[in-house]
Amino acid sequence: MKLVFLHSSDTHGFLLPTDYQNKNNYEAPFSLSRVSTAIKTEKNKFGADHVVVTDAGDCLQGSPLASYAHSTGDYRDLVIFTEAYNKVGYDARCLGNHDFNFGQDYLTYYIDNNKAPIINDNILDAETNVPAFGKEYQIIEKSGIKIGILGITTQYIPHWEPKENIAGLKFISAYEQIKHYTKILKPKVDILAVIYHGGFESDPVTGEVTEPHRGENEGYKILTEIPEVDVFLTGHQHRRLNVVSKNTAIVQPGYRGEAIAEVMLDIDEKTKKINSMSTRLIDTKDYEPDPEIVELVHNLDERTQKWLDQPIANLSEPAPIEDAMKGRLQGAPFINLLQQMQLWFTKADVSATAVMSEKAKGFGKEVTMRDVLLNYPYANQLCRVKLTGKQLRHIIEHSASFLKKDTDGKIKFLDRWIKPKPLLYHFDVFYPIEYEADISKPAGERLTKLVLNGKPIEDNKIYHLAVNNYRAMGGGFYPEYSMDKIEFTLDKDYVQMFSEYLTHGSIKVDTKHNYRFY
Repeated sequence: MKLVFLHSSDTHGFLLPTDYQNKNNYEAPFSLSRVSTAIKTEKNKFGADHVVVTDAGDCLQGSPLASYAHSTGDYRDLVIFTEAYNKVGYDARCLGNHDFNFGQDYLTYYIDNNKAPIINDNILDAETNVPAFGKEYQIIEKSGIKIGILGITTQYIPHWEPKENIAGLKFISAYEQIKHYTKILKPKVDILAVIYHGGFESDPVTGEVTEPHRGENEGYKILTEIPEVDVFLTGHQHRRLNVVSKNTAIVQPGYRGEAIAEVMLDIDEKTKKINSMSTRLIDTKDYEPDPEIVELVHNLDERTQKWLDQPIANLSEPAPIEDAMKGRLQGAPFINLLQQMQLWFTKADVSATAVMSEKAKGFGKEVTMRDVLLNYPYANQLCRVKLTGKQLRHIIEHSASFLKKDTDGKIKFLDRWIKPKPLLYHFDVFYPIEYEADISKPAGERLTKLVLNGKPIEDNKIYHLAVNNYRAMGGGFYPEYSMDKIEFTLDKDYVQMFSEYLTHGSIKVDTKHNYRFY
């Protein structure tokens, strides 16, 4: 007999097929509404009693619609938002790291209004050491086959979230918890599936290390050391992944609902053992949006579009970024404006930021909410970090290590920051510090100029750096950052900061280029 898993992840609140750049375009090749139609189509094909539907989180944050639903402060909007996910008909789900971005009250309300069970094995109550949300596992039966489902989330959340968002919680290794619960659940079921909002630290087929093994992604360790896992339903890295390795079916369905992942198991009806397994990704662009979801969120979407068009400021001159990639390598007025804002709020000596969106275009003279969210889509907060000059140098050297020279002498990013998933939101540039890096030199020894206010950076001198909390808490595998170096964190997100900064008085956008890679 056939048993099919249909899996989504990292839809990030894109309920309708639009990225909100053009308010009249609802033809984008992604969205939860397309996911829903694809899942329902496949479910009808195989029959409901042969299909298990799962999701690996990151639903509450990421789209302008999600930002608006949170901004109203009206939990009735959150109920509408949540009900859209209920329409898909999930059998089990887990939480993602971005589901904590708006705090525990918001998250708890979302969980309480979610019809599918939330499976959570490694986010614990710090006092009792029991799961703080959801349930430890779910056993469901399909056509006489007992399926056990475990749910885990990347343990790295405390490195990204402000303390108030995770107060009273304890985050345990995904690997350790799956190892523990496998012993409990496997004897009770025929098939064991794990939903994991996390990815792979090494290639799941070759074992080649793809990132530092720091605990954010433990998929390869789980795959290779816990052979009892039959089906591995992953997320977090926004990868398109479907493979069978180590007798385990592994999938990850990309980003924003661009695809659903399918695992097909052929099971012997008598022994209930797996005869064979296969995986594939189904692009959702070929499916029409689910009319039930479209109707449900229509009013919320209309209000979101009006909110996005609200002007929040007028600039004396535009602050564009011609192209995200070019901006990273050469600088852009918009990047400088963002750095100027971070310095204004923190009174720091130096500011660091990344280009957060591949579609970033910067600001025209009139700045709307839409402009802010499309250029800076993350719900980060701003920190001030205390560093020595030597530590600052190490951080900037790390950023320069992202780059290489091709045979023609052109500066490019190393492939590992582009594939299998673009990670260029980790590439920070620094301001108003003047620096130059010779990319032909070994990584870690590339800086040939590092000057602030006309004076070289001194190794033993203290400097204050403005940077977002994701980076300050360890995101991006940078050296030197640690919690104890954070002097303070502003209780504002970037939308609030832009609104305040751009309206506080006349702003002169700095258009100079303060760094050079050669």
